[in-house]
Formats: sequence, structure tokens, C-alpha cells
Amino acid sequence: MPHKILLAEDHAIVIAGMEEIFESEFGDCELDIVKSGMDLMESLKREHFRMAIIDLSLSDGDSMHLITDIRNIYPDLPIIVFSGHPEEIYAQHLYQAGIKGYLSKVAQDDEIVIAVRQVLDGKTYISENYKNFLLARSLKLDPSGNPFAALSLREMEVSVLLIQGKRPMEICQELNLRPSTVSTYKINIFTKLNIKNVMELKQLMDNYRRAG
Repeated sequence: MPHKILLAEDHAIVIAGMEEIFESEFGDCELDIVKSGMDLMESLKREHFRMAIIDLSLSDGDSMHLITDIRNIYPDLPIIVFSGHPEEIYAQHLYQAGIKGYLSKVAQDDEIVIAVRQVLDGKTYISENYKNFLLARSLKLDPSGNPFAALSLREMEVSVLLIQGKRPMEICQELNLRPSTVSTYKINIFTKLNIKNVMELKQLMDNYRRAG
């Protein structure tokens, strides 16, 4: 009986590419596809999957906040994040949340194959790009390290949405939070990062990526 793999992705080109990879490289796996966070959670309720590959930006919004929920409800489900978001910024928080791999949307087919095989074998996949990034940071002996490491995963989720230009009420709806809670997270983010506004948040992220 084939292993069932859940792919949460809403871009047709990416879906076609993943289907081709699984057809040629993983004949013992069956790929199920969903395009929204809601469908992702519903599929996990209905069926048992050997692995989930999840885009951080789905048709109904950012799915980063779902990672913790999925890990809490399905702790034995390995997760690979497949995203266009910069790995240097988001990977640390997501690995801490329990994912088993982080793949960039620009990853070559052979890297995707390696990552999927390693995670299916019960291992954690870390890309060469991220390894080199971590090595470069450590060799610079930068005591500050990743400034975003000071944020909690929920604060990081709010940061992502702020950078995307989402308004507080939109963030409330997307993360199912009260306005006062979002305001508190925003204050915490600005305080921890020593910034005053969203523009500075974007600049800090850009500067950190360039510094790596």
C-alpha cells in the first residue's frame, strides 16, 4: 500500500512539478493535494499521512501559524516547509517548532528528492544554503546572532503578516486573535527588536539577510 503524502500548495506550476517528481522518484508514495489551510486541516482529520509538505502562503492566507497546531495535534507527522519566504529568517523558528525540513521554492529537483527521502527515513533535512548561512554567521562571531531569534513563534507569525502589509484586524482574523492580543504582540516585537515601526522591521529583515 503506498505511503500517502499531503502537499499543501496553491500554485499550479509548483503542483505540476511536485507531481512529476513524485511520479518519477517516489513510486511507492501517493500525493494528495490541498490548496488552503482549511483543507489542509480537514485532510489531516480524515486520513493518515506519512508526511506533509506545506507552503507557508496558501490561498486563504499565511499558514505559518498552522505549523504549531499541526505539531500539537499530530506530533508524529513529519513536516517539510516548502516556501518562498527567506530561509535565513524563518527556518530557525520553524525547526524549533518541530519541522523536519525547510525547502526553498527555488530548490532544484534533486534537492527536493534528497529532502523527502531523508525525512521519510526519519531524519531532519537542512539545506546546504542554510548550513552555509549558519556557518557564515558563526565565523563572523556575531554575538547578536539572529535578531529574530528573540521572538516567539507567534510573534514571528505576526511579524510576517506585518511585513506583508496586513492590518491589525486582518491579522486578528487570520490568526484568530483578539485585537488587544495582536497589539501586545506588536509592542513586544518592536521592543525586542528595538524598532519603532513596520518600515524598520522590513529594513531589519533585509539587513540581516544581506549580512549573512
